[in-house]
Amino acid sequence: MSKLSTMIAIGLAVIAHPTLANDTIPAGIWTNTEDAYFAEEEGREKADWVGIEVGEDGQWRMIDAFGASKSVWSSEPIPNLSPRAGGGWQIGASELRKARAMSCWVSVKKFAGKPNGDADWAFANKLKIFDQGGRVLVAGEGVAPDVTIRVRNVTWARGSRNKPSLVLYIHKQDPVRAESYSWAAPDADLIGVNLRWVQASCSREES
Repeated sequence: MSKLSTMIAIGLAVIAHPTLANDTIPAGIWTNTEDAYFAEEEGREKADWVGIEVGEDGQWRMIDAFGASKSVWSSEPIPNLSPRAGGGWQIGASELRKARAMSCWVSVKKFAGKPNGDADWAFANKLKIFDQGGRVLVAGEGVAPDVTIRVRNVTWARGSRNKPSLVLYIHKQDPVRAESYSWAAPDADLIGVNLRWVQASCSREES
């Protein structure tokens, strides 16, 4: 085969298999949370939520919003992954964004107070979460309400006058509609909320 023919063959292979570029996707957690959240508002077809964890060795696995594995680690190309024209990555046409790790604590008021009448609290700390739709469940184990915290680094729909924000949500029974939430600058290192019956705080972990 001539040199020109070889170059053409390689070029056609890259076009036919855009996931050949998978080797360059950086390690970390990637989701399409923001792309999926505002798709319908922007007149686009809403993609299914995707979470991917990429290891330092290049292997990857699918995860859910709690960081739990949904597939085994694989060194095969990530299906439907391709570079975005303006930089970054996408699954199909849905943009992926790299998450940043955070560590949180949560304190939930127990149903019964202390013998002296003071409120009693269930406390959990060193909870790992990521800021692209990540969630953590704090189980009350019958003595306090079950609480789920969620973190997003929100970029609003096109045309919105809202500024990008780091948002901490508190959920009880409803996994979609939050009981309440707080927000901070998107590059904030710390975000917290105090609803009297529950308090939570999340801080950035060092890269």
